Amino acid sequence: MMDDRVAVVTGGARGVGEAIARRFARDGIGKFALIDLDGAALELTAQSLRQTGAEVLAIAADLSAAAACETAVAQTEAKYGRIDVLANCAGSTARGGILDTTEAGFDRLFAVNVKAPFFMTQNAARVMLKRKSGVIINIASMLAHGGPPFLLTYSATKSAVVTMTKSAANTFKHDGIRVFAINLGWTVTPTEHLTQTKGHGMPEDWAEKVGAAQPFGRLLTPDDPAGLASFLISPDARMMTGVAIDLEQFVVGTTEAALGAVAL
Repeated sequence: MMDDRVAVVTGGARGVGEAIARRFARDGIGKFALIDLDGAALELTAQSLRQTGAEVLAIAADLSAAAACETAVAQTEAKYGRIDVLANCAGSTARGGILDTTEAGFDRLFAVNVKAPFFMTQNAARVMLKRKSGVIINIASMLAHGGPPFLLTYSATKSAVVTMTKSAANTFKHDGIRVFAINLGWTVTPTEHLTQTKGHGMPEDWAEKVGAAQPFGRLLTPDDPAGLASFLISPDARMMTGVAIDLEQFVVGTTEAALGAVAL
């Protein structure tokens, strides 16, 4: 049975964002605002969720502009009157290191991965403060701890997201708003599959081959962060905030961890 809670999910058309929205709907959240740059794919996901009984507002937008974040949140509040959960899942994994990242590439990556969740959090928190209640989840990365040379710029954006998460949690700790980050390990998504096959020349079955060599015998799938997000918005996590959780099968700081995830 679905309830009146409202979840805003960015990057909701596919991958981690879609999986989180579906898990929230399975757990009883009845109202959604799904936001994505790809309007056609977004509408397909929205239609599928509506078939489960959920009410879905689909917003096609480029959240790299602060005004787009403000508008998306305003549309959500106008339709539903509240926001209970914000999941910032939209992001870019564009490659770039210290020697080859252009200014345009740097600005775009930080706009998508840092600026967007910052202003989504700012605007959603203003709505949540009216009810003194809410949960914000930022999808970060294990590479926030440091990544390979060709993902240095991406790693810097995710490190910024982790710091932003902790600072936002501190800001709202007396206001009933809890804020978390999920540091994802190597996760098989449609975008990652294209990156590996088209960008790195890997075979179509790369995920199975790479996954077999992992400690737990597979790579992560979008359902893994979806399950963790479900816990974080539940009453079982009500005494937690400001935590960046490593969702990974390697242990940070140990020798073998350096041989773990190389891309997301």
